[in-house]
Amino acid sequence: MRLAPRNDVPDIVRVCSAGWRDTYHGIYSAAYADAVIAKYYGPQRIAAEIGPSDSGEGWQWDGWLVAELGGEVIGAAGGGPTGADTWEVFVLYLDPDQRRKGAGRALLRAMTEQALAHGAREQWVSVAQENEKGLPFYRALGFEVRAQSESQSESTGEPLRNVRMARPIGAA
Repeated sequence: MRLAPRNDVPDIVRVCSAGWRDTYHGIYSAAYADAVIAKYYGPQRIAAEIGPSDSGEGWQWDGWLVAELGGEVIGAAGGGPTGADTWEVFVLYLDPDQRRKGAGRALLRAMTEQALAHGAREQWVSVAQENEKGLPFYRALGFEVRAQSESQSESTGEPLRNVRMARPIGAA
């Protein structure tokens, strides 16, 4: 696990785009997938997020982390503090062919180390209710559902159902 430098941008774009499409295939429309990937996983945005930054809106970004196998980037993740003792997993995706090999756990472990360095006591994540890949992963690592929400995509009008999950980290 390592912090991503600028030359990892194409690999992060590839991994996140492929991971998002694989995770949500059959759940969301192709039009919605295209809109999300263009907004969050385009090269310009990823390049702008390579290092830590402050949103100015009460949360921070600790920069992109990547997981490698044989010198190839197979996973990408990032998050940051959202409060005095809370830390959010904003994104965690793997190359679909590299799932279930430990890279996701390693990325989450690295983000937990970042969270603890900020003094966080809780780690949070939002997951689509239909995400049959992400939900079991987070549950197995101690996350519990704390809230549910439903909204509608502005671009396609399709329903978006999410759960907010959290787990304690660090000293109580």
